[in-house]
Amino acid sequence: MLPALRGDILEIGSGLGTFSEKIILDMSTHCHITLTEISSSYLEQLQNRFSSHNNVSIYKLDLNNKADYDKVGHEKFDTIVAMNVLEHVKNDEFTLEQLYRLLKKHGMLVVLVPCHKFLYNVIDRNVGHFRRYTKKELEHKIRKAQFSIERMFYFNMFGIIGWYLNGNLAKKTQINSAALKIFDRLVPLSQHIEKLTGKKVGLSIICYLKKEP
Repeated sequence: MLPALRGDILEIGSGLGTFSEKIILDMSTHCHITLTEISSSYLEQLQNRFSSHNNVSIYKLDLNNKADYDKVGHEKFDTIVAMNVLEHVKNDEFTLEQLYRLLKKHGMLVVLVPCHKFLYNVIDRNVGHFRRYTKKELEHKIRKAQFSIERMFYFNMFGIIGWYLNGNLAKKTQINSAALKIFDRLVPLSQHIEKLTGKKVGLSIICYLKKEP
């Protein structure tokens, strides 16, 4: 899903470092990655988990606070990864503008966000989502922040079924473990169908965005 990671990499919202570890394993030994979090407990756990890695830095980053972006550094990164982040920020346009400033010229921002307004339900509210995006809305906000769109496509088509059944119909605050196990088994089939259909349907949207000089 991710492009070849190079140079200085920034991950937004690193959490406990589960996805961070995958990035670190995949990236070149010449790369450096900066992990960010707003939670002090998560920051402490990230420090404990990656303290032995010389090519990892960790910063506190409140996506609503310009001073935190300034501390991380402007025009510093070749790649920024923001997976399931923008929907948690009330002023997502401000966040996109700041991420643009953090990138070097020709740098790449990789974004994954939830989509389809009709799927916004109790699960979204429970996990702190302000919104689910339409493709048109997302394109507008991306271009307003001066990014050019390299690629944009839907992801996780079967996830729509589970999200709708659990959140819209059953009004459950989270998808149960049994449903997640079923989804895991369907991932290979889903990926095959997405290739055939051109990734035109999905629970989320993935974007590769470039900072033009």
